[in-house]
Amino acid sequence: MKVIGVTGGVGAGKSLLLAYLEEKYGACVVRTDELAQELIRPGTDLHGSLQELFRGKNAFDPEGGLIRTRAAELIFKDPTLRARMNDLIHPAVKTELIRQIADRKKEGRTPYFVVEAALLIEDGYKKICDELWYIYADENRRRDRLRKSRGYSDEKINAIFASQLSEELFRRNCTHVIDNSGSVEESYRQIRSILGDGII
Repeated sequence: MKVIGVTGGVGAGKSLLLAYLEEKYGACVVRTDELAQELIRPGTDLHGSLQELFRGKNAFDPEGGLIRTRAAELIFKDPTLRARMNDLIHPAVKTELIRQIADRKKEGRTPYFVVEAALLIEDGYKKICDELWYIYADENRRRDRLRKSRGYSDEKINAIFASQLSEELFRRNCTHVIDNSGSVEESYRQIRSILGDGII
């Protein structure tokens, strides 16, 4: 089983390509953002730690769930708070991923295990992945996607872009680059050139 880490700037169109890997190649795709949401659900140890971290900041709904938009707003304004939150969540996510990878390897039925993470490079996922893929799209395309699909303002887009790794660093740290600036079929063709024609 090959473990592939997938990363790229926001708005690069990673979701569509991850779906293709699932459908065409039978890949098990784990999105670390979704996994984190599972690990911080009410009743978990991690949820309790977050309640302490955000105490008095109105970051939880009446059922005890973390309000993601509120938490994002808080950590965006406070780098120290963001670092403390990351120090809680990221190690737990990585530990769970390592466990899932080991389980899938034991089963022996999964050809590819794909990990999607915004901080794939920064958090050292190179150590648990066989190779890293960078999903690239030119800046204008990404901006257009974020305006249309998420309704982001130019100010918000600028702030997000400023917080992410440079294209040079993405390219330097990744094994393969998929240029997702053009047609979907062209992006699929690039994946086939790496993995072959698929199993389905």
